[in-house]
Amino acid sequence: MRVVGGAVLALVLVAAAACSGGDDAVSVGDPWGRPSPSSADNAAFYMTLTGGSQDDVLTSAASARCTMTELHETTMTDGTMSMAPVPSGIQVPANEMVKLEPGGLHVMCMGVTTPLSVGESVDIELTFSSGDTTTVSADVRDQ
Repeated sequence: MRVVGGAVLALVLVAAAACSGGDDAVSVGDPWGRPSPSSADNAAFYMTLTGGSQDDVLTSAASARCTMTELHETTMTDGTMSMAPVPSGIQVPANEMVKLEPGGLHVMCMGVTTPLSVGESVDIELTFSSGDTTTVSADVRDQ
C-alpha cells in the first residue's frame, strides 16, 4: 500500500493533536500571588482554571518557593472566617471556569523559602487527576 504525501501530512497532524492534550486539558489564566513580608511563613496564589472537554480535578500544586503546598478554601461561618485544606482537590467541570481568588479557593504555600516581592514571578506546577501537569508562572503583585 502506498500513502501519498498529503495523506502522510494529515496523519502526522492528527497524531500531533492527539498528543498535545488539545481541548481536553484545563487551561490556566492570570496566576498571581501577593507579596509576603520577611516575617511571613505562608503565601497564597490565585488563578482561573477553565475546564477542557471533560471534567477534571486539580489534585496538587508544588513550587520550589514553598516547603509544602496545599489546596485550600476560605469560608465564612457565623461571622468567622476560616481556612481549610480541600483534600479531594478542586473540581474543574468541563467547559466551565473556576476562580481561585482571595476569600475562596487558592493554592496555599507554606514555609515560604524566601519572601515574595512585587514584580517577581513564582513557578507553580499544577497536577490534575487526568494525569496532565502544567507549570505556570505566577506574578507577585499588590492587589
